[in-house]
Amino acid sequence: VIRLSAATQDYHGSIVCNVHGINPKFLEIGKKKREQQENGDKAFTKGAYFIGKMIWSKGYKELLELLKDHQKELAALEFDLFGSGEDSEDVQKAAKKLEMTVRVHPARDHADDLFHDFKLFLNPSTTDVVCTTTAEALAMGKIVVCANHCSNEFFKQFPNCWTYDNHKEFVELTLKAFSEEPAQPTDAQRHELSWEAATERFLKAVDLDKPFERKVLSRTTSNYMSTSINFQQSVEDASAFVHHVASGFEVSRRIFGAIPDSLQPDEQLRKELGFSNPAN
Repeated sequence: VIRLSAATQDYHGSIVCNVHGINPKFLEIGKKKREQQENGDKAFTKGAYFIGKMIWSKGYKELLELLKDHQKELAALEFDLFGSGEDSEDVQKAAKKLEMTVRVHPARDHADDLFHDFKLFLNPSTTDVVCTTTAEALAMGKIVVCANHCSNEFFKQFPNCWTYDNHKEFVELTLKAFSEEPAQPTDAQRHELSWEAATERFLKAVDLDKPFERKVLSRTTSNYMSTSINFQQSVEDASAFVHHVASGFEVSRRIFGAIPDSLQPDEQLRKELGFSNPAN
C-alpha cells in the first residue's frame, strides 16, 4: 500500500510516497515567470489568494479565523478567495465582517490567467492528503505559506514553501511574503512536481525501477519444476479424458448441468446451428 502522505490511514507494511503529479501547463506558467524574473521584470504584481471548494472543511474556516485574529497586523494587505460550494454564502458573510480587504469570488480554473500574477498562495488546510493546488502554486513559481502538517511534508523540499506552526509564524511569514520575491525554482525542483517524477517515485517505491535479472535455476530446482509441470499436464489430460467420456452419456451430461436431450439435437436445432442432416 502506497500512501500519498502520512495524513492517510496507516496500514501494516505500507509506505508513504507522493506518487501524484500536476498538469504540465502549471509548469509552463512557472517557466515563463522565471524568465520574467531573470530578465528583471516584475513577475508578480498581485498579493495573496486562496482557491478551493468553498466549504468550511477545505481550509476556509482556518484561514478566516487567522485573518480575524490578526486583522490589525494584516490590515494593510489584500486577500482574494476563489471557490464555489455549499458554504459560499457563509464565507462571504464572514469575510465582510473583517476590518480588512478580503474579496470572495466564484470558482475559477487555477491555470486561468487571473492567477498568474498572484505572488502568495495561502493554504492553512490540514484536511487534505496532498493538496494539489499547493503543488500547482509552487509550479507557477509562487510563495506558499501553509501549515506545518504531515500533508505538506512533500512540499517542504521547495524553497518557496514556507510552513508555520502557530498564529505568530503565520503572520510573520505572510508579511515577509508581501515584501520579498519568490525564489527561482531549478529545473530539478520543477521536475519533482511533474507526472514523470511521480511515476519515477512510484516505480522506485514498488522496486520496478531496477533492470530485470534472469535467474539461473539449479539442476535440483529444474528437475523439480519439470516433474511438477509433467504432473500438472497429466492431471489436465486425465481431466480432459474424463470430461470427454462423460459428455457422451445423457445421464452424466445431466449431472454436469447440460440441457436435457441435448446430446443428439433434433432436426430444428440442427438447422439453427447449421449442422447437416444425419440422413445426408
